Amino acid sequence: MMAALFTLAGTLVGILGTLATELVRGRRDDRRLWREEFRSTCANLTSEVSRLRDISHELRKTPDDPQLQRDAQEAHSQARALQEKLRLTSESVQTQEAARQLIHHVYHQWRATQGGKADFWQARRGLDEWLTTFYVAARTELGLDGSKVYEDPSERLPVPGAAGQKAQNDGRVDR
Repeated sequence: MMAALFTLAGTLVGILGTLATELVRGRRDDRRLWREEFRSTCANLTSEVSRLRDISHELRKTPDDPQLQRDAQEAHSQARALQEKLRLTSESVQTQEAARQLIHHVYHQWRATQGGKADFWQARRGLDEWLTTFYVAARTELGLDGSKVYEDPSERLPVPGAAGQKAQNDGRVDR
């Protein structure tokens, strides 16, 4: 009888141990999947924002180009959808706010090319500032606290082969 109780207790401990292990593994896997999806959403959002920013610079030169207008609308719609996805999945209000501010500033930069009220360059400066804020917030949420985000120097990067000359900000994106 005593042997049967020990066997039963051992079986129960084994089952509980297995359940606890699977629970921990499941939570770890869920967290890993969330991080991958979050990282992908952040990267896709910044890609669409950058694409709309670049299209806006082209629209400054040719504001009536119908293909550029369609491309801008598509980039804005994609960026907006990704920002909404972050509202649902991000655990950080700072990340959510920074994503919303990115959409706000890139939208007004784009609309300035179409006769909107905003100042093109002021919207661009706000976009650049919020992009850095977004990177910091997203990296913090990913557990990369304390790691710095690279920012281009305010005087721009030097043009390769043009020794002693500073790059001019003519609206083109540095490559």
